[in-house]
Amino acid sequence: MKPNITHEQVLRILSGDQVAFATFYEENRDMLYYQAYRFLKHREDAEDVVQEAYIRIFLNLHTFNFSCEISTWMKRIVKNLCIDRVRRNKVKHHYSLDEQNTEGSNFILETLSDGIKPPDQQVEDNEENKKVLHLVETMPDQYKNVFILRFFSDYSLMEIADNLSMEVNTVKSRIFRGRAYLRRKYRAS
Repeated sequence: MKPNITHEQVLRILSGDQVAFATFYEENRDMLYYQAYRFLKHREDAEDVVQEAYIRIFLNLHTFNFSCEISTWMKRIVKNLCIDRVRRNKVKHHYSLDEQNTEGSNFILETLSDGIKPPDQQVEDNEENKKVLHLVETMPDQYKNVFILRFFSDYSLMEIADNLSMEVNTVKSRIFRGRAYLRRKYRAS
């Protein structure tokens, strides 16, 4: 059963009718939770996203123009919040100059002294990484969402297809086109 909402219900919610909003919330909560959980695969994160989504839905309900079903609009909000959460939660490794590895030696100093990459090369690599990240941010959303899930969050093609409700071949195509986009932009910059 797809949730529907009439223009009258929107007006009642916007006027502060708590019963109308509670009904709206209850009718749609499970659908949005399921959408968030499929994407994040973590119960607490999915619940947080649904709560944040309802805040955004309420704040932006006046902009809903009935050009699509409200469920589609709300799912888009949840999907965008999930993608933001995945970006924020991406694990970043930070090393201290004093950090010891399991053998008791210093990881950072070993890396620097092994000659693997001298410090100036590491700085240059860091600048290249920043440049690539900036280019990823400029990608069209249809490529960026797939690209981030694949290369920054290590999702499989099937997981991406499930989370974004698309075919695996579509995911592959968007990854291919996203790479081509990045190559073009990288060469041009």
